[in-house]
This record gives sequence, structure tokens and C-alpha cells, in this order.
Amino acid sequence: MARAVWSGAITFGLVNIPIKVYGATEEKDLRFTSLHAKCKTPLKRPYICPVCNEPVEQKDMLKGYEYGKGNYVILSEEEMDSVEVETSKAVSVLGFVDVDEIGPLFYEKSYYLGPEETSVKPFELLRQALVRTDKVAVAQATLWKKEHLVALRPIGSALVLTVLFYENEVKPSPDIPQTRPVVIADEELDLATKLISELTVDFDPAKYKDRYREALLNVIEAKVAGKEVAVTPRVEVAPTQDLMAALRASLEAVKKA
Repeated sequence: MARAVWSGAITFGLVNIPIKVYGATEEKDLRFTSLHAKCKTPLKRPYICPVCNEPVEQKDMLKGYEYGKGNYVILSEEEMDSVEVETSKAVSVLGFVDVDEIGPLFYEKSYYLGPEETSVKPFELLRQALVRTDKVAVAQATLWKKEHLVALRPIGSALVLTVLFYENEVKPSPDIPQTRPVVIADEELDLATKLISELTVDFDPAKYKDRYREALLNVIEAKVAGKEVAVTPRVEVAPTQDLMAALRASLEAVKKA
């Protein structure tokens, strides 16, 4: 049985739906330990107080918020836990929006939702209503000591809560020096759109693997087995000089395949 990471209730209007929140994703990064080059011993990283010039253990640490240069207000765990807002134990729905109104930059991390035993019917009613109306519920919820903006959306037979970035957390498009107006010929655009059309497929996440992680694991396994690992020099990718020729060749190769 999956372990819930949070529990509360979805509230919209006068409807309360007790729920549990379950992790929907997990990172698969390989984690490396920093070793002392001299003796290959794992390194510890103690916090050092620069004034007292001594290591500080976890039990001797406090949470301080810098409200001015070098000035801190101290908050205990109890004080932080005592802060309550309307969304402390509720996913409070603020409204419903069209699915495509939330831009991809706003999506941060997703979680599966599951009903409590007492709320199976209202939970399923909300999910089916979102499917029928093609809407997403925008809500707020206090998760892990922060009030988050979240979206509730049906995905398949599940209801998913996705944490959203607030507007002030999404950076505006920067003024990138390499981006500038260029002239695109109609023929170039036609070839590019034809190539996109030829390469259009149904999205199947099972088809895609983290090839770098797999290759890195192979190197690790080889070294564990005492095998010599050949280091392949990185090949720099040269920019395309003849764009039209590259587009035509790509289109021909796709058609043959």
C-alpha cells in the first residue's frame, strides 16, 4: 500500500472531500559521494561557525530569517508549525480554468490524489466533472510549511495535484543576445513543417530512456569489475551551414525509414 505524504480535504463551494496525497514522480539521478583524494574516505561536511571557528551540530542550530543586513529574527519549529491559514489542512479551490490556460512554465511537481473511505463518491464526482467540462481546478494548499498554488486535473482514471509556481517565481523571457530577427524563406518553413509532420508520433513515455544514466551505470559496473574504461573524446557538433540541404536530406531520410 502506497504511503501518503499529506492528508487534508479538497474544498470547493460547500463541498469537502477528504483526500490523501501520494508521490507521483521520483528522481533517478545517480548520487555520488565526495571522497578525500588522498585516502578515499567519504568526507563529512560540518557547518562551521566563522565567529567561534568551531563545527556546529544539528541540535545547536536555529532557524533565522534575515530581515536586514546581518539582522535575524529567530523562529522555532513550534512557532512555524503554529502558523495557520485557511489552507493549512485544505486544498481550497479558488476557481476553474481551461486546461490550456496554465502555461508549461508554471508546472513544478505532481502528486496523485486518493479519497478517504468516506469520500469516494464526491471525489469521483469531482474527477468526472473536470473530465466533462475539460477544466482544471486552481487551488491553494499549505504543504511543507509553504502555501502553494496548485492545479487539480484528471489524468486517465486518476486525479492529480500539481504544484504551480506563483507568478513572481516565473522569470520573464530574458533578452538573450543570440536571439534576433532573421529572414525565413517560405521554402525553408515549408520543409521544416513537413519534417515536423513526418516525425510526429503519439507520446509514449515508455519509449524514452535516460541513456546517459544507463551509460554511466555501465562505466561504474565496469570499474567495479576492475575493467579498463576507455575515455571517448567529446565531438563538437558543428552548426549547419546549408540549412535547405540539411532539411531536404532529413526529409528524405525520414521518408525512407
